[in-house]
Amino acid sequence: MKKNRKLLILPAVIILLLLVAAPVSVYLHYFNKGDTITVEIPEGMPGVKIAELLKDNGIIKSPLWFKICLKLSNSAPLLRSGVFKLNKNTSAEEVIWRLTNDSGAQLFRVVVLEGWRIEEIAEALQKAGIIEQTAPFIQAAKEQEVEGYLFPSTYLLPKNMPPVEIIKVMTGEYKKNIAPVIQAANPSLNEIEILTVASIVEREALVDDERPKIAAVYLNRLKIGKRLEADPTVQYALGFNNIEARHWKKGLTLKDLRFDSPYNTYRYRGIPPGPIASPSLSSVKAVLNPEPNFDALYFVADNTGRHIFSKTYDQHVQNIRRIRRKK
Repeated sequence: MKKNRKLLILPAVIILLLLVAAPVSVYLHYFNKGDTITVEIPEGMPGVKIAELLKDNGIIKSPLWFKICLKLSNSAPLLRSGVFKLNKNTSAEEVIWRLTNDSGAQLFRVVVLEGWRIEEIAEALQKAGIIEQTAPFIQAAKEQEVEGYLFPSTYLLPKNMPPVEIIKVMTGEYKKNIAPVIQAANPSLNEIEILTVASIVEREALVDDERPKIAAVYLNRLKIGKRLEADPTVQYALGFNNIEARHWKKGLTLKDLRFDSPYNTYRYRGIPPGPIASPSLSSVKAVLNPEPNFDALYFVADNTGRHIFSKTYDQHVQNIRRIRRKK
């Protein structure tokens, strides 16, 4: 009798578990959507591959169920290519509806590099097909004074996106990636001063391990009231050079170093009025955490991508002569 009772209880327990699990599963699968992500469906990609792509991005849970739904609804030929914004953890049925009904608006990829100034970013946006003319973007960026705040990254943006909206996206990434790091550090310099020094470091440093050392040199000079004498600030002040066809003039002359601009740190003491380019997070961190116990005041490029640092001007001159002899 006890044995029969156990046999009766077992199916009841299984049914109870199924009754509890079913609504939980439905909730997790259909109503508990995650973050929105951008997914690109290449033209001609078969449904089987699309299912795998969606699974890899966490949008659907079961590629098998996705393929079954495609088969039952005869939707495979109707799937569209393009760029779609979809939520993670979305039901296969909804994703299929989106991929067969949404336009799949075309987005263009643009890479904004560390150390670029506004004009260079505008040129990259134009080359990527996002804007037709650089002037409106440059004007909007200068009016909003966002030099240094346009976060270097890879962006997917639609064609003819208004400059103010592009700026909003890029400064949004700055607020997400750099601003919290500065706020958490509680530094002696304010935010724009940190960004400005970091932008100079960005233009000077070619290898990561030298960023804290270069930052230390500039901070050391600021402490004793010595002019920064940073070439990139002069290059920024001079603007586009028609002869070299570049924004950052390479061969600076004595005349260039005398160019009258508040950004010319050979003429004016202290930190320039603002950033000269968009610095990387690494350069910002270097300014917040300069090389400890590093008392150098000078550095010179050694023609290998690195720099030689020195404490005194005499040592600096000797280093310059030594490098020139090696050429």
